[in-house]
Amino acid sequence: MNKLFQSNKTHLIISAIVPIAYIVVVLIFSNPVPVFRFMVPAFFMTLALTSLYNWRYLMYRSSFNWWIWLRYIFLSIAWFGVLFLIPSGIGRGSFLLFTLPILFFFELLVGSRGQQLLQNEFLITTAGLVLIMFGFSSYFQLPGIIYMCMVFAATLIVVRTSLELVPHPPIVKWVSSVSIGLFVAQLFWVLNFLPLHYSALAMICYVFVYILWVMFYQFLYHSLTNKQIQYHLILALILISLVLVTTPWKIQT
Repeated sequence: MNKLFQSNKTHLIISAIVPIAYIVVVLIFSNPVPVFRFMVPAFFMTLALTSLYNWRYLMYRSSFNWWIWLRYIFLSIAWFGVLFLIPSGIGRGSFLLFTLPILFFFELLVGSRGQQLLQNEFLITTAGLVLIMFGFSSYFQLPGIIYMCMVFAATLIVVRTSLELVPHPPIVKWVSSVSIGLFVAQLFWVLNFLPLHYSALAMICYVFVYILWVMFYQFLYHSLTNKQIQYHLILALILISLVLVTTPWKIQT
């Protein structure tokens, strides 16, 4: 068994097999139409096997950390959730081809402690999760408190994973994660009152999450300056204005 984790070539092969396995599972249970009662359990079974392998791999490399281990799990869930929101077969096929190298890349570098890699993984995961929450709230009319709790929990965990390597005590990381989670949950509730498509609402929410997280992250590294704050606020204003101007508004009935 140890020989399996000693070779970088073996890990390279397994990293290529993992995203292919995800795609095979999706294709098997989505032809001619998606059969979710089979696809969802099959996906989570594949994810469980992948997570087990990553756990053993990180343990062997003496680099296991629960928060680092969770990063690829939430990336995979975000990827799978976005797939549910794509209505056309051509769109789902294009999405699968586009995300194949992304899943391969992050699986290959699982456990990596590089800041740039961590930031990219956080931003991609957060984009998927935010889109999922707004999309599901649009299609499935559940009590708002349920979605707010889900948004808070997902944001809390994903932010906490992104701050694990920050050189601060755990209490600082938890306070930062809880603060961002509460803000995003309340923002989610407020944005749902706007008569916009869920994708536009998700984009607005994502801009706020990105700006807030970046400023928290830089503040914890003592590198946040007034010019950076101004830049991020102006960037947020421009992006949100573009979304509001270019998105058709619908009349609530």
